[in-house]
Amino acid sequence: MENDSRSAPLTPEERWGDLGLYGARGMSGGEALARGLDDRAGRQLPSVNTSRGLAIRLRYLTWDNRGDQWLRQAGITATDRTIARWKNGQQRPQPANLKKIDRAFWTCRRTCLAEYYKRRLWDDGRGTRIEIHPVGQEQVEPSRRRELRVRRITVRRQWAAIVDAWNSNDYAALDDLWQSIVSDLGSDHSAYSYVSHLGFGV
Repeated sequence: MENDSRSAPLTPEERWGDLGLYGARGMSGGEALARGLDDRAGRQLPSVNTSRGLAIRLRYLTWDNRGDQWLRQAGITATDRTIARWKNGQQRPQPANLKKIDRAFWTCRRTCLAEYYKRRLWDDGRGTRIEIHPVGQEQVEPSRRRELRVRRITVRRQWAAIVDAWNSNDYAALDDLWQSIVSDLGSDHSAYSYVSHLGFGV
């Protein structure tokens, strides 16, 4: 994002390393944590490329006293008149601006939800139970497959740091936090550095 100090998310290829060397399919635990929070932040949200998806994002970004600050922080230099035409559906942003609008929406959305997520996932010290689904091994040769099962663990102390890393787009920190979580699984913990997905609710 232009004029944004947050680091852009790494691509799956940059994060997965040699995960797919033998055909396993999955993502790092940090990526899965971020996806889980993103899914709940934008569940059933239409794409920014649709008229409805664009309208939802622009309405959210300029709601109440927010003005156009989030759009400007995203590097959008269009005039106020042009932005008004976008909001009224009279003009469609160029693809580059659509991407910036989407980035601005997610930055704003994460910031607005961060404190709620911390409280909800901490749950007065009770924490939140995570269901860990191992990587898919359908494409792995039988001789190289590992016996992996769905694991369940209650996460308590890491939620504030997880949400802060998610809000800051810090995938390296999320991966480190994930390693601290799966270390509680015992000697088999390294088999869950990568997962197919995580199940948890907020």
